[in-house]
Amino acid sequence: MASPPAWVQALAALNAGTLPAPAALEQARQQLDAASPNPSWALVAALALWQLKRYNDAYGLCQAYPATFAQSVEALVLKGMVARRLPAAAADAEAAYREAIAREPQRADALYNLGNLLNDAQRYEEAIPLYERCLDLDPGNANHWHNYGIALRELNRVAEAEHALQLALQLDPRNADIWCNIGLVAHNQERFEQAKACYRQAIALDSHHSSSWHNLGQSLLDQARPEEALPLLRRGCELDPVSSDALFNVALTELLLGNYRDGWRLYEGRFATKQFNTTLVPSSGPWLNSLQECEQAAAAGQQILIWSEQGIGDMIQFVRFIGVLQALELPVAFATRKPLIPLFEHWLIEPVPVLNQDDLPEAWRQAPHLPLMSLPALLGTELATIPAHTPYLQAPGPPPTELYVEPPPGGLAIGLVWASNPENQGLYRKKSLPLAPLMQRLLPAVHHQLIELHSLQVGNDLDQLLPWQQQEGIHSWHERLPHFAATAHVVRQLDLIISVDTAVAHLAGALHQPTWVLLPASADFRWLHQHTDCPWYASMRLFRQASPGDWPSVVDAVIDTLGEVLGLDLDQLAALPA
Repeated sequence: MASPPAWVQALAALNAGTLPAPAALEQARQQLDAASPNPSWALVAALALWQLKRYNDAYGLCQAYPATFAQSVEALVLKGMVARRLPAAAADAEAAYREAIAREPQRADALYNLGNLLNDAQRYEEAIPLYERCLDLDPGNANHWHNYGIALRELNRVAEAEHALQLALQLDPRNADIWCNIGLVAHNQERFEQAKACYRQAIALDSHHSSSWHNLGQSLLDQARPEEALPLLRRGCELDPVSSDALFNVALTELLLGNYRDGWRLYEGRFATKQFNTTLVPSSGPWLNSLQECEQAAAAGQQILIWSEQGIGDMIQFVRFIGVLQALELPVAFATRKPLIPLFEHWLIEPVPVLNQDDLPEAWRQAPHLPLMSLPALLGTELATIPAHTPYLQAPGPPPTELYVEPPPGGLAIGLVWASNPENQGLYRKKSLPLAPLMQRLLPAVHHQLIELHSLQVGNDLDQLLPWQQQEGIHSWHERLPHFAATAHVVRQLDLIISVDTAVAHLAGALHQPTWVLLPASADFRWLHQHTDCPWYASMRLFRQASPGDWPSVVDAVIDTLGEVLGLDLDQLAALPA
């Protein structure tokens, strides 16, 4: 029987690790440069370059020898492996894997690699059946179970994910990545002690496992222990300094602890993270990164475009910084979202030209620009230099008839918001309060005409009000609030706003209305750590969960404080006839 061709022998030795990649690459190059070259040696060269992590060079061979990389299933899989390492070549990788599977449907490695490619692209629904077919063919491979579990976790199929990862762990119990991902499943279910134990096991197996250091810090953050979390997060960044997501979480923790100098500087890395990678930048003009660049643009006669990048509440909170730029005599305009345009056009004490960010005039599409939440870093903001004067929003005139709040016959008119934006499910579950326990404690004061409740809640969570909506002293405004200027008219007529962490709380604070904000134990960075006051809003008081998920403690504190305001014990009031 004839021996296999030399290139086949080299490829096999390279795969087996008996032929070093540099030696294989040199051999392949000599053969490709020979007088009568055999193009199959490009496969050897590409695999050697792949092992050497020279992915661009390897992909260049795929493009130079297209027939060679289509001659067999093995060649197609190799092409997919190479192209997958280059984001711009992801479509070529997918096409190569799909062609390999079409030719050989039982090819487990092609199914697995295509599943990984789709996982990387967050196409988890498509990846899962590929992993399942792969596992039918090769159920004893820990990596297959591991990546299958990751895809299930991303789709919040928690029980299935945990089962798959546990099977992976049985097959490879010393794999730090698997321990880390089991920890993430526990973390997502707020089983923080179990999650931390898994991360520590991963670190014990691999002290340089950056993700586990970072995730261990995240678990402590979610337990409202940021001082302990910060050195762990920093260690994760030391081990993986190119991880933009890890650096961003360090920034958020620095800001939470009031370390604004470092926090705002690191916060500027946010656009490299997954959370912000789909942000649409409205102008193709120069991105201004310093106050000096802003001054140079102004000196050249250019107006500076400030644009919205995050949530409605963020825009209301940080719009105050535009007034600082105006005080520095910098010509600015503000591009924001449609629901905020009437508010910012007519309610800002320091007026600014306001543009619709979703329909920006052509003249502004090449303007020098920067995002609104970069202004604190640009201006070197620290806790002591927050532009904290309120109100910075004021009514342009009396409210329209349909937004007039009839004063209660006695007592207080209280606005109420109990749920945040459901579009972000993770934060929604964390920040939203079940209405019933709070309402049941407030009703005695309503029945005795000590307070009237005005619901400012919108969306599906408004249904929670239905059992009480017809009762005297309870009002719902949702049908009359098409934009935030309308909400502002109602808010400024109320005596007190009680709200979870949502845009209405920021609106009330910007109007200098008395505001009580109900926060989870691990609250957003803007509320700082363990503060009951807020340096951003002078009229605001913060009520925090005693431990994660503990809304009853918040309700107790709110009822006790409201009783102090009214000079009554509201729980005793419940025993009296209305």
